[in-house]
Amino acid sequence: MAGQVAGASAQSASYKSQAAYADRQAQMAAEKGNYDANLQSRSSDRQLASMRGQYLSNGIALSGSAIDVLQDSATEASLDEQAIRYGAQVQSDNYRFQSGLARSNAKSAMTGGYMGALATGVNAFTGVSQTNQQRTMISNPYTQYQRARSGAIQGMF
Repeated sequence: MAGQVAGASAQSASYKSQAAYADRQAQMAAEKGNYDANLQSRSSDRQLASMRGQYLSNGIALSGSAIDVLQDSATEASLDEQAIRYGAQVQSDNYRFQSGLARSNAKSAMTGGYMGALATGVNAFTGVSQTNQQRTMISNPYTQYQRARSGAIQGMF
């Protein structure tokens, strides 16, 4: 019985460790997503500034199609940044789900260990009870006589 509880405890500890690892991974994924999105934003800002500078140095006014190109580029840059943040959020959420699943498995392992130990105890008690019944039947001549007599009576009919 104690072995089952100890085994369940070890399994539960393993699941809890997996949950802690998944929590750390979720946090790191979120932080990396923010970092990468900020890098993308700074890079996009530099590219847009460079584009503006090139237009102006070539004597192109920032109006009409030049401004349309800059606005489209800014929109694309914003979408890239949002995609990075979204991807990081999805990854972080997946890690959090794994963490929750591992915690649930840890609880189930402990419950299973206690139930297994309880079942072993019940089976052991039942086995002792049956053994005691058999000993009582063997050593009680009156019970043997009653059984023999009822069998003989049933055989008559």
